[in-house]
Amino acid sequence: MPVTEKTVLTAELRLDVQEFYARYAECLDGGRLQQWPEFFLDSCTYRVTTRRNLRLGPDEHLVSLSTRTTMRDRIVAIGQSEDYEPHTQRHLISNFRLQAASDEELRVQANFEILRTFPGKRSEHLVSGTYDDRVAIAGRRLHFKEKLCVLDSDVPPDALIYPI
Repeated sequence: MPVTEKTVLTAELRLDVQEFYARYAECLDGGRLQQWPEFFLDSCTYRVTTRRNLRLGPDEHLVSLSTRTTMRDRIVAIGQSEDYEPHTQRHLISNFRLQAASDEELRVQANFEILRTFPGKRSEHLVSGTYDDRVAIAGRRLHFKEKLCVLDSDVPPDALIYPI
């Protein structure tokens, strides 16, 4: 995807991308999981992997979803899970980098950390890593076309139920 100076250097677009990621984190942190698929195109890819698995090959993912429908199915399964313990999560997303851009799509990388807090307990580090995303641009609207969450640790959390 060619980098165009107009697209990459637009401060307004950079702010739109940061706002998009902030709304994404706010949705997940607020427990509004039913709204999570709306951040994606109908035909999309959501994958979670580790750095090690990424080196091993393209099919080594901990989670791989390919449409908004499969995302909705996952949300239903989360709601029916017996392993659920009430808790809050906090997504910290930083160091946004626009790697490539065209008039229709952006390649965005960012760092993330997710903290988890159970009632009556201290907050704990759940997971950290990088997002390597392809974001579709339609007018002023942004949607994930591909979301790749690469975990820093080769040992994923015990329960990787919730979206990253």
